[in-house]
Amino acid sequence: MRSRISARDFVLRTFVAGLVLAVVGGGVAAVPAAVAASAVPDTAPDEATAIRYAARGDKSVVVESATTETEELRANPDGSMTWVEHVQPVRVKRGGGWVPVDLTLERKADGTFGPKASTVEVAFSGGGTGSGDEPLAKVVQAGHEVGLGWSSPLPEPVVDGASLVYRNVLPDVDLKVEAHLKGFRELLVVKTAEAARNPELDRITFRTHAEAVRVEEGPSADGGLVARDPEGKPVFLGDASRMWDSSGGADASLDKGDRHAAMGLEVTPDGVSIVPDRAFLDSPATTFPVSLDPEYYCGNCGKVHHAVVQDLWGDAHNFDRTSAPLNDLKAGRVNAAEMEAHRDGLSRSYLQMHTGPIAGKYIHGATLKTKVVHTYSCNPSATELWLVDWIDWGTTWDNQPRWQYLLSSNNRENNAAHCPTDGNAGFDATKAVRDAAAGGWTWTNFMLKAEHEGQLDTSWRKFDLNPYLEVRYNSYPNPPSDLGMEGWGPNPWDALPCRLGPDRAVVGTRTPTLRARLSDPDQDAVLKAGFRVFVGPHDNYTWNEKEVHVPDIQSGNFAQTTVPTDWITSDGVHSWHLWSNDHEFESWSPYCEFEVDTVKPNTPAVSSIDFPDVGIGDAVGRTGTFTFRTNGNTGMNGKMDVRKYGWSLNNDTATTHTVDVPSGGDGTVTVSITPTKAGTNVLYVTAFDHAGNRAAANAVYTFRVGEPAVPKASWSFNESSGSSAGDDSGGNRPLTLQGQASFAPGYEGNALTLDGTSGHATSPWSLLDTSRAFSVSAWAKVDRLDGYYTVASQDGAVASPFYLQYSRDVDRWTVSWTDSDTAAPGLTRVASAARPQIGVWTHLVGSYEPDSGLVSLYVDGKLEGTGTARMWTAIGSLVIGASKWDSRRADHFPGAVDAVRVWDRVLSAAEVAAQANVAVLRARMALDEQAGTTTLEQVSGQQASLSAGVTWAGTPVDPDDPNQVLKGEDKWLNFGASGPREVTAPRPAILRTDRSYSVSAWVRLENVDAEAGAAVSLGDTHYTPFQLQYRPENKQWAFLINHYADRGSWHVALSDKPAQAGKWVHLVGIYDATSGRIALYVDGVRQTFNFLNAPGGGGVSSWNGTGPLWLGRGVWGGKKSDPWRGDVDDARVYSGVLTTDQVRGLRESTPHQ
Repeated sequence: MRSRISARDFVLRTFVAGLVLAVVGGGVAAVPAAVAASAVPDTAPDEATAIRYAARGDKSVVVESATTETEELRANPDGSMTWVEHVQPVRVKRGGGWVPVDLTLERKADGTFGPKASTVEVAFSGGGTGSGDEPLAKVVQAGHEVGLGWSSPLPEPVVDGASLVYRNVLPDVDLKVEAHLKGFRELLVVKTAEAARNPELDRITFRTHAEAVRVEEGPSADGGLVARDPEGKPVFLGDASRMWDSSGGADASLDKGDRHAAMGLEVTPDGVSIVPDRAFLDSPATTFPVSLDPEYYCGNCGKVHHAVVQDLWGDAHNFDRTSAPLNDLKAGRVNAAEMEAHRDGLSRSYLQMHTGPIAGKYIHGATLKTKVVHTYSCNPSATELWLVDWIDWGTTWDNQPRWQYLLSSNNRENNAAHCPTDGNAGFDATKAVRDAAAGGWTWTNFMLKAEHEGQLDTSWRKFDLNPYLEVRYNSYPNPPSDLGMEGWGPNPWDALPCRLGPDRAVVGTRTPTLRARLSDPDQDAVLKAGFRVFVGPHDNYTWNEKEVHVPDIQSGNFAQTTVPTDWITSDGVHSWHLWSNDHEFESWSPYCEFEVDTVKPNTPAVSSIDFPDVGIGDAVGRTGTFTFRTNGNTGMNGKMDVRKYGWSLNNDTATTHTVDVPSGGDGTVTVSITPTKAGTNVLYVTAFDHAGNRAAANAVYTFRVGEPAVPKASWSFNESSGSSAGDDSGGNRPLTLQGQASFAPGYEGNALTLDGTSGHATSPWSLLDTSRAFSVSAWAKVDRLDGYYTVASQDGAVASPFYLQYSRDVDRWTVSWTDSDTAAPGLTRVASAARPQIGVWTHLVGSYEPDSGLVSLYVDGKLEGTGTARMWTAIGSLVIGASKWDSRRADHFPGAVDAVRVWDRVLSAAEVAAQANVAVLRARMALDEQAGTTTLEQVSGQQASLSAGVTWAGTPVDPDDPNQVLKGEDKWLNFGASGPREVTAPRPAILRTDRSYSVSAWVRLENVDAEAGAAVSLGDTHYTPFQLQYRPENKQWAFLINHYADRGSWHVALSDKPAQAGKWVHLVGIYDATSGRIALYVDGVRQTFNFLNAPGGGGVSSWNGTGPLWLGRGVWGGKKSDPWRGDVDDARVYSGVLTTDQVRGLRESTPHQ
């Protein structure tokens, strides 16, 4: 076996040998040349793009998505990253970009003043009337606010950069406020000794402004303030301890040489009071002006913090303080004048950096960079950088963290008067940052201290308050993962997995596709892969010393390549692996093996007893068994290597379905197939071997399927009494009524009525093989919706395999099925689209097709739910109105069931629609009375009333015409030209105009110039749901459907030819709710101008009218409309859809001349 060499070694060797190969997706790709840096952007939206830009332009590129107020990330040309973190914010997000921090004050829209760009919100009063009731100054952070208020209205302030001055708030006393990075300072500036004698300066109270915090005195006696949130955590810190004069200069800032003193502090719930040192104010040594200093600042803002501790103020809490004299970092010992004290003092500074982002990285180097703003000496001793333990708000001189180890030192000088420099200084922090990265430290704490703290003045050094940590890092790429080849889908597990030995992948090509996921701890890293393929297994191979290189793969994505055509020259065992490189480091994958087999299996053999290739087989919709065989072995060494078959019915793809071949067998399988088309069918079958090779040709098996079989059993329940229901199919499979089950009027004729407690009906033996194809249909009317109520099921030993039922948990009609005949089986269901309607007859069909396991639920002729099942065989009785669960009768149906049919086949959608749309007569007015003010509605047996404008008419019998003599006189109604003229019949029972229906009548129009007239309609409060009518616009017959009960919006089917006056015409209007179509027949001929679908393809829809059946009128907008002028005879209304043959037969059975 050859030894492994590194990717760099390989590239060098192949370059020298002139064999460099870089292949992407099988094609040769040249390495992109560097371009001019100016042509490459300086920033990129994400890390991956920045890495590409940096390599292309040979320069560092900023990662925009990683930029924060204190952090910046840059991609370097060598593939490494540079991360920079500042102690203080240096930028602020404004709109879609960043702007530098700018504390210059400007007036805001609400009249207050605030910084132009700051990381915390600071607001100062705009002065004027009412300003005494508002905060003088406040700082806001994350919903918390703290501030100070003045006791009286303030004058208009004078703006000076980041400061405001309110002149003479007391005689010769100015009030000054300053904005800082994390808060504000307020100064009372007493300008003269006379002003200092004002007794109002003996005790000065500032009103407290607080939102979501409470203000209290700090834990030490140094004048500290703390604003805590409701959980007691410090949010803002403050100080009200210092007062100083101007002996060091006229500036109001505390400067070296200024005399200063401590002030008293008192805190109440309403205010903060300072008590100046009266002796200091009255001293002849005091130089005015004198400044009194309360301040607040955000004590826990951001992720980076600092603290300056000094031995002269042992318990002072200076965590994150930024106002003078703590507006810089300090280290070393200095004389009293420089220390702003009366004796020499020693200082140290602590920094807390947020190093979580570099956890787990390889650290090339880290530097703490800062600026020396002042050294006392031009030949100072060094300042040291140490790693220390945790710092926080509790860090003081008296409470310092443990020192861990020294990192580095720097002795940069900068004295403006004697040795000015740029002050730039750096401290090597690599060791600490490496430890932080290795240990996953979220925060890392540093200390700046003098190397020789005992040296007065020469050890003294001040640093800028905003040092930053600069870290250059990289990460070792993770070993490539999710290795796979060929045959994958969208998921890694769809590929042939990486394996060794007998379980290795087998492929049917010599140019397989390989892939692996590349990743790097730097999530946006851009990686490169190198694939190698070997002849032989992983522990005994030969290599052609070539690689396929795939560049520019973002971390987390797949590198993919196709093996070049000349690398694999014969079938057999091969192996492969790859490396991943991030332009600096590399990692390797494990080995994978695969076998190449390019020999295709033979065309399979197909046979079936149920559907032979000669003669006519079983009926359409029934399940038959088909057998597939290998037809000879083509595997290596003559072995059977067919792993699965694919097949399609009437589709030459032969892959609609697949079936696996059992291991260890001879390759023979049997499958169940359910033809859904009568007549000639063609079954296409193919074979696949263990390499995925497909047979060169499909097996083509042609067979004939019989016409649809009649139901295996059918029950109309038209008995009026007794304890059994006869089988209408002729199969002699009666049902026995159990419990409170009886007969009563139903959907068509009588129905089986059930009490919902004990009533049901059972067959004497099993009727369905529930593991094969079957369908069950019924009309059902449920009386309540508070349980699980089964229309039809079949018993197993313990449970039922299927339930056609109402299910309370989903409040829908469902087909439910169990996964086993046990006491607690798994239950799955498909549900209807809409909630059932109590008391409404609904047509339900449940079917099962075992080829695909498809379970279908149809409601009122529409497919409303499908699922997948593998139903088990139940050998018990078919049950109507109940089911079996946990060995007991359950789910008794409350209501009525009618017209139940069962098939040992799958019904087609057209068959289901036809059953749901079977036409059932709901009303008929023959109009044969010839006299009187009523006419009989024959279905209900009730009388319809005639208004005064309606008269009887007829044709006398010709005694010489035997047909007329046999038939008798033809009679009808005439609707006059004036007065009320209408016939009002009771609303037809069971008819619903939101379901399919048909309406017919013989009509004769008196005058084609008349207005619109409705021969037949159904009433309602505001609009009629339908009208069989005459439309005058183009003189046409029409069938109109309105969509809504409360407004006019309709579709209309019109006659092809104009109507003629004085001629009898037979009209039929049909609404097919299943297909969403309406149609009009004129004299038995379907008219071509019909609405087949509503605009948008949604289908025509309507609502259920509640009014009477009318002849001669309609209702529109709540008013009578469309009076009929002419004659009407033999009006009928049906539930369901009349077929064309039925329409013609109806016309021919009642001819008019």
